[in-house]
Amino acid sequence: MKAMLRVIRAEWFKGIRKRRLYVLAGLWWVLLPVLTISLARVFQVNVTGSFLDETGLVVQTTLQALASPLGAAQVALAMPAFLSPSAYVLAVTLLVAAAIGEERTHNMWKTTLVAAPSRLAVLWGKLIAVQLQLGALTLGAFLTSVLAGAIGTMFLGTTWQGNWGSLLGLYLQQWGHLFTLTLFAGLLIFVLRNVTLGIVATFFLPALIEGLYSIWQATVGFQPLNRFNALFQALELQRTLESLPRWFLTSNLYFPARSTAEPLLSQGFTADPEFQSSPFASLLGSDLTLMHSAWVMLGYAVVFGGLLTWAFLRRDVS
Repeated sequence: MKAMLRVIRAEWFKGIRKRRLYVLAGLWWVLLPVLTISLARVFQVNVTGSFLDETGLVVQTTLQALASPLGAAQVALAMPAFLSPSAYVLAVTLLVAAAIGEERTHNMWKTTLVAAPSRLAVLWGKLIAVQLQLGALTLGAFLTSVLAGAIGTMFLGTTWQGNWGSLLGLYLQQWGHLFTLTLFAGLLIFVLRNVTLGIVATFFLPALIEGLYSIWQATVGFQPLNRFNALFQALELQRTLESLPRWFLTSNLYFPARSTAEPLLSQGFTADPEFQSSPFASLLGSDLTLMHSAWVMLGYAVVFGGLLTWAFLRRDVS
């Protein structure tokens, strides 16, 4: 345990001196909140009194949802998850690359392992340090967005009301989900032994696999029944294949953050069959729940963490 704590302290000391951490913080802590409040002000000026706001409720409801202290914090949580590639993936891969990939690039692994002989302490100390850095970024995004929303209350007419407990829970769960992504990025970067290739694979491999599956299901599938797929139909695998997207990495990884967009798109999409068939359903996960998402990500974390530990203990790091 002491060895792991020393590694965590050393990685934190090294990580906070990396320029990439401050670039990510500037984008998430400063640029996004400023843009949110600025666009809210433009919306208020241009739409107030127009035909879109005949009832006088459209503008104020929208501003409260997006630019109040709670709304700005929701935007800071959700917006990175809707980008492509996700800003969450960008942040995780850059930090993991610094913690794991650069050791190989600079031929420092042997020196590191001599200083801390336990490979488990070195590996998991690095991963925990990365997760703590992500936690600092997430906490900073929450606080700065709330501050921006508080400033916005002075001229936007927004209030502090809202379900703060639920939002804090979503922040914590999204941060926890990022640990699975940290393990996945660490596994690819270490196994591929190339920082650039590992980053690219982390960006696109899950989406590529899920996209290929979706294309295969849409073009081949198991309908209509023929000699080729009769056995599969008999084993009732069609239902499994149709529900497989519920277990996709990307759908569950971003679900806590994306679920904050639900009130803006539907009044309870899980009970609305029309919404389930809309394009928004695939973005939000349609039939996912936070508990389901948490269990799926825990399963992925066990698999990725086990593979990474096994590979790190067995493979040469020179």
